[in-house]
Amino acid sequence: MAEYEPFTVAKQNIEDDRALLKTGVIGTGTEIEKQPILDRYIPAHPVDRYTFKKWDTNDWARHNENKYFQSERDRDSAENTIEEAKQLMVSTQTKTNHTQSEVTERLGERLQNVNLWKFELEKTIRDMTGEIELLVAEKRRLEYAIQATEGPLHIARDCLSNRQRRIDYDLVQDNAEKELLKEIELIAQVQDTLARTLQQTKDEIEACKEAKHRLEMDWSDKYSAQALDSRSVQLKNSKGNIQRRAGKALYNLHESQPGDWQTFTDNNIRLAEQEREAGIRLRGIIGNTLSNTSQDLREQADRVSQALSDRVAETEEATRKLETNLKKTVDEIAAVEN
Repeated sequence: MAEYEPFTVAKQNIEDDRALLKTGVIGTGTEIEKQPILDRYIPAHPVDRYTFKKWDTNDWARHNENKYFQSERDRDSAENTIEEAKQLMVSTQTKTNHTQSEVTERLGERLQNVNLWKFELEKTIRDMTGEIELLVAEKRRLEYAIQATEGPLHIARDCLSNRQRRIDYDLVQDNAEKELLKEIELIAQVQDTLARTLQQTKDEIEACKEAKHRLEMDWSDKYSAQALDSRSVQLKNSKGNIQRRAGKALYNLHESQPGDWQTFTDNNIRLAEQEREAGIRLRGIIGNTLSNTSQDLREQADRVSQALSDRVAETEEATRKLETNLKKTVDEIAAVEN
């Protein structure tokens, strides 16, 4: 067996007991030798092998004192942690209650704004519905007016056709014929004016319906928002069926800002009011157009009737004169023959 020089290792002044638990305290110097079976070095001295890496009494006492001090320090730290946790819980609860109260108040204000705009939308929708019904009635009046001009037009054309059958010098372009031609031209102008007005009325009805559709869609959104906000205002921490929704607090790019939200509804109402005012003006134009055209046609019909009456009187007078002259001529022929 190989011999080795004895060596002495000084004890370490270890303050951390955790290191002592891992390494222990190296004892006094001793001879060590390689044990083939254990494959490690152990003291070869028969006494030192029982004292190798063992505690002494001072280290044992200091270790216990350190454990006592460490337990006191851990308990103080735990108590401080508990106290900080309680304070944090109270602070968090207070902040949460304040935030919930503020959110509930804002939800109430939001609900009032939604109800206000919903009421304005309902009023505007009712006004638009009434205006559309009035425009539809005016459209029917225009259609009936256009149909009503067909009768006088056919009569005037029949009169001209009948007068075309006159013979020889009776086929003249008299005042009656001129008035009939004016009547046909006037009826054509009236029909064209009424047709244009009818098309304007149809376009305005479509514009009003489109504006009403935008209002109804906006009202539907307000109705859904009112239902959701009303339900949100009534939510309480004590009520069940409250679940956390992941990602619901994130900002959505498709969400509108309060200013944009109010401007959108205000623009819809403003555009609808503009269309309603345009419908009111158009109904006034329709009334004036029907009144003026009806008056023009009536006056022209009176002029045609007067011209025809005058022409009939002239024809009757000419016929009487011809009959008188014819009788005189026949009498003269008879006298000559006798």
